[in-house]
Amino acid sequence: MRPTLEVAMEISECSKPVRDYVLTLQECCEKLTGEVRTLTTRLNQTSLNSHRPPSSEPFIKPKSLREKSGRKPGGQYGHLGKTLHRIRYADQVVELHAVYCVHCGMDISGAKAHGVVKRQVRDVKIQSDTIDYLAEKKTCPYCKQTATAPFPQGVSHYLQYGPAISAIMVFLNQGNNVPFDRLSRVCRDVFGIPLSAGTLVNMVEECGISLKDSMKFIKNQLLSAPVLHADETGIRVKGELRWLHSLSNHLYTYVETHAKRGNKATEDIGLLPNYWGILVHDFWKSYFAYINCLHALCNAHILRELTGIVDNFHWKWAGDMKTLLVEINDHVKAEGGFLTGETLTDYREHYDQILAQGQQENPIKPGTQLLTKRGRVPKTKAQNLWERMFQYKEDILRFTTDCDIPFNNNQAERDIRMSKLFQKVSGGFRSDNGNIYFGRIRSYISSAQKQGYSMFDSLLKATSGVPLFAPDPQ
Repeated sequence: MRPTLEVAMEISECSKPVRDYVLTLQECCEKLTGEVRTLTTRLNQTSLNSHRPPSSEPFIKPKSLREKSGRKPGGQYGHLGKTLHRIRYADQVVELHAVYCVHCGMDISGAKAHGVVKRQVRDVKIQSDTIDYLAEKKTCPYCKQTATAPFPQGVSHYLQYGPAISAIMVFLNQGNNVPFDRLSRVCRDVFGIPLSAGTLVNMVEECGISLKDSMKFIKNQLLSAPVLHADETGIRVKGELRWLHSLSNHLYTYVETHAKRGNKATEDIGLLPNYWGILVHDFWKSYFAYINCLHALCNAHILRELTGIVDNFHWKWAGDMKTLLVEINDHVKAEGGFLTGETLTDYREHYDQILAQGQQENPIKPGTQLLTKRGRVPKTKAQNLWERMFQYKEDILRFTTDCDIPFNNNQAERDIRMSKLFQKVSGGFRSDNGNIYFGRIRSYISSAQKQGYSMFDSLLKATSGVPLFAPDPQ
C-alpha cells in the first residue's frame, strides 16, 4: 500500500533514519502482500480458471462454462447410433432342427416345419496365417545365368512377420497406448505368436521410418491451409523436459518434438516461417514473431482467465467481459459463422466499454516516486489480461468476421491430447528415435482419422509399404 501525497509529504519532512525505517516497512509490507496474493491465487487456481491441466488436480466435478440447454443427457434426436444391425448374407448358416417337444417331451423329428425363428451372432475369427513363398530358380538358356522369380513387395527376409500383425501391434501401442510387455502377452495368448518386446519396438520403428515422406506431404498441405492451429506441451524424453509442437487443421496433423519451446523450435520445424494464412493459438508470445500471417487468439483460455479473476479478485469488468464473449459466440453460431453491420459494431463498442470499466476499476498507474523500489511496478493478473485484451482486440474478435476461424483453439488441444495420455501411461520416451517415430505415427493416424480412414486400415497400408499421403513421384 503506497502512501497518499499528503502522507508522503509528511514523511519527507522526517529525519533520514525515520524515512529509512518507513521505507523498510513499506518494502516489507509490499513483499508480504504480494506473497499472500500470489499464494492465495495459486490455491484458488484450477483447470477451469487457469492454464493448469486437469491431470494436476484431484477429481472435482467440473463447473462448465456452458449454459444449461434444458435437454436430457445422452444421444439427442437425429443422432446416428452405432447399434448392431443384421447382415443380409451371413458367412455361415446353421440349421437347428426341432427333435423333441419342449412342452411334452415327445419325438417330433418327423413333423413338418412351418417356420423358423432367426437369431444372428456377430463374432470374429482369430487365427494366424503362415505363407510359404517358393520362388523358382531357372537357368537362362540364352545367357546361362540363374534367374529367380521375384518375391512380392515387402517379402525380403528368410523368415519375417507380415504387415497385418505389424499394423495390429502399432495400432495397439501407438494408437491405444498398450505397453510393449502387455502386447507381447496379447500376441502370445490371442494370436499364438511369440513376440518379444524388442521385435515390437522394431515394428514401430519400421512403421515410423516408412512415414518420413508422409510427414513432408502433411507439412506441405498445412502450409497452404487458410487456417492453422498451433499449440505446444511439455513431454519427457530420456528423463529431460522437451516440447511437443502441434500444427494442424481439420484435415491434417503435424506433431514434432524439439528441445526448445519458442522461436528456435518453430524455425527448425520450418512450417510457421513460411505460413501466410491465419494462425490460431493461445497467446504464446513466440507466435507473434511471425508477421507474415494473421493471428487469432483462443477465447477458451481467455474465459478461464476471466473466471479466475472473478473468483480471486471479484472485478466486475471481468465477469461482464466473460458474459459478452459467450454471448458473441452464441450469436456467431446462430448467424452461420460471422457477424456484420450494426450487430458487429454494437458488440465491438460494448467490448470497449467493458475495457473502459476495467480501467476505472483497476487502473494501471505508475507508482509514487517517493518510497518506491527501482524497476517496473509489478502488475496484477487482472491488469495483464486487461492489457492483452486491449492490445489484441482484433485477434480476439477475429472469429466474428470469418466463418473459418473458431472461437477457441480446441483443434490443437485435441491433437496433442493423445500425446499427453501416452506420456501418462509410459512416463515418457527412453530414446530420441522412439519419440521421433511416435510423432510421425501420431501425425499420420490423426490425419487419416480426420479424413474418414480407419486407424487400422491406414496403418496396414503403412506397414505394407504404401502409406497414405505419400508425395506424388517426380
